[in-house]
Amino acid sequence: MATRTRKTTTKQPPAPAKKTARKPAAKKTLPTVAPVNRATVVDLRRPLPVRRRAIVGPMGSVEQAAIRAALAAAAARLPVPVRAWHGPTAHLHDGTVLTHTPAHATTDQQPAFHAAIRCPHGAIHAYTIHTAQELTQARQLTADCNQRTTPEPTALNPAVRALGDALTRAKTASADTQPLDTTEIAAGLTVRADHENPKEHPHRD
Repeated sequence: MATRTRKTTTKQPPAPAKKTARKPAAKKTLPTVAPVNRATVVDLRRPLPVRRRAIVGPMGSVEQAAIRAALAAAAARLPVPVRAWHGPTAHLHDGTVLTHTPAHATTDQQPAFHAAIRCPHGAIHAYTIHTAQELTQARQLTADCNQRTTPEPTALNPAVRALGDALTRAKTASADTQPLDTTEIAAGLTVRADHENPKEHPHRD
């Protein structure tokens, strides 16, 4: 009878565990934030400054007329800047004077303006216009004016007239007080002596 033999192996001791170096922990990085514009930051701890308005206080009649004229000019498509209106009148760069008429007209009425345009000969031509096209035509007609006009004499300023009269009197007075030579003095004395008669001395009683 055969006998079985067991092969016994000696258990080897477990190999020592390898020590691995610890990796340094990754630093936590904060998300990048865009720089803040301090000019746009509103500090709510302090009240906001009061914004100034273009028109302070109640509007007078001049401002109201200027607003109505500007609105009417915009409705008529007239090339007139808003700041050119002073009351119902606007003086343009080319010398044209526009007047909104009537000055109290409302915005729902048809815009109407009086245009005063000076021609090359010095005369002033007046037109009533309602649109920008009519203003262009009025300027063209005035530029093509070939009628010579004599400008009306301007009234003399009273102060200038008084000054001229005073200068005339001063010249006359200075001419009367010119020094005389000896010949003129002798002739004057001779004439005076011929016309004068001697008078008797009055006697006292």
